[in-house]
Amino acid sequence: MAPRGLKIVPVKVDKEGMLATGPGGLKDVLENWDTQKGKRPHLMYTITIGQNPTSGILSVERRKEIYSICSEYDIVIIEDDPYWHLQYPSAVSSEASARNLSHPAPVSTKSSAQKSSGFPFLDSLVPSYLSIDTDGRVVRLDTFSKSIAPGCRLGWVTAQPNLIERLLRVTEGTTQAPSGFVQAMVAQVIMEPQSKDPKSGPSGWKVDGWVRWLEGLRGSYERRMQIMSTVLEEGRFTIQQNLTVNEEDVEWAVVKKAEMYNFSWPRGGMFLWLQYNFASHPLSREVEGPRLAKALWFWLTRKPYLALVSPGQQFEAVDGSVGLDGWRYARICFAAVKEEDVQAVSARYTKGVESFWHLTNVKSIKGIEAWAASEQREMEDVANLGVGWAC
Repeated sequence: MAPRGLKIVPVKVDKEGMLATGPGGLKDVLENWDTQKGKRPHLMYTITIGQNPTSGILSVERRKEIYSICSEYDIVIIEDDPYWHLQYPSAVSSEASARNLSHPAPVSTKSSAQKSSGFPFLDSLVPSYLSIDTDGRVVRLDTFSKSIAPGCRLGWVTAQPNLIERLLRVTEGTTQAPSGFVQAMVAQVIMEPQSKDPKSGPSGWKVDGWVRWLEGLRGSYERRMQIMSTVLEEGRFTIQQNLTVNEEDVEWAVVKKAEMYNFSWPRGGMFLWLQYNFASHPLSREVEGPRLAKALWFWLTRKPYLALVSPGQQFEAVDGSVGLDGWRYARICFAAVKEEDVQAVSARYTKGVESFWHLTNVKSIKGIEAWAASEQREMEDVANLGVGWAC
């Protein structure tokens, strides 16, 4: 967006998504806007389902709060919803069970104005901002890229007619239409009737078949999420032992359980957002956090771990928007791994993190840095792969 001349202003988020009120929330940003920075923003971009990278799902109640603020300050809402059908109702209860916590009340998936779609699966999902849009200020973006094939690069926009007409004119003068071949292929899949005899010719899904496909796809990704989250949950802690010799030359050991990272089980989307607890690392007093984080990333890319995660700094809307500590975080994609491989890959990752937490000599960190420097060109290619692994 920045190359197009747009000024980006971050808004604070929590596990659910964008905050409506409180310090750093939308109301706070707009109410206390410094006009010396320019005009107050009038466009809000948001991913409300499976928020990338945190995987949060914005409740209907929070949407109403944010919509009210947008109405007050005349904000157009760009709702990017590529992961709308990937909502995981099992995540909350599974996380609570794994951590022996009380089960929270379920998130509301209904708005007062919502009408039935005729499909129970779609009606079970948290609805779009469109369901509460009384002003015509919502522009919703959908795509086939996350449901049919990543290479489709085909989607659609839902908004009030006047906005759609303007978008059409802009498109005609710039990108024009997407790939004709892809349009024809997707149209046939969605609109062609299903054939009872596969040998008789092409067979489509029609809309009801497409919805069944989306429900099955949700189930497939939800199973991957469950497997990865379970493995990471089991590997959150490591045992640390410190040997001490007292004045009588008696040696004794202090054994403690240290949390290496924490995360919320993904509520939707394709990603798991993890926060490292570098303060529990044995070298945290000798090596600064960002340096430890970088060494860990290199460490994980080596054999036998071969785990590639995306560093948190990559998801800062502007420098420092993750709170000046993006290095504490990592985004892990479970969608790009075959279901039968998720457990093994996740186990490699947790073993890699634990082995890194067992490094107790600064020379080990220097050794990792020296190795990375010697493999600089290759590591740059690996880093670029991590950036592009956006799903």
